[in-house]
Amino acid sequence: MLKSLGPGVITGGADDDPSGIATYPVAGAQLGTKLLWPALLTWPLMAAVQMMCARIGKVTDLIEQYASLRSK
Repeated sequence: MLKSLGPGVITGGADDDPSGIATYPVAGAQLGTKLLWPALLTWPLMAAVQMMCARIGKVTDLIEQYASLRSK
């Protein structure tokens, strides 16, 4: 089951540290939506990184499948 979920579960859980859990609500309560503008700037960059990671994962999976077929 974990293999089908992929590395996204580990990556998603990596940012949930105690300091972040304490800091993010405080920053959100103090600043509100004043710092929402960087999301508009960084969203295309994050989407590009996710696309590259997906392509690398797809190629890696194809290489593993090819290697397992050759070893039989």
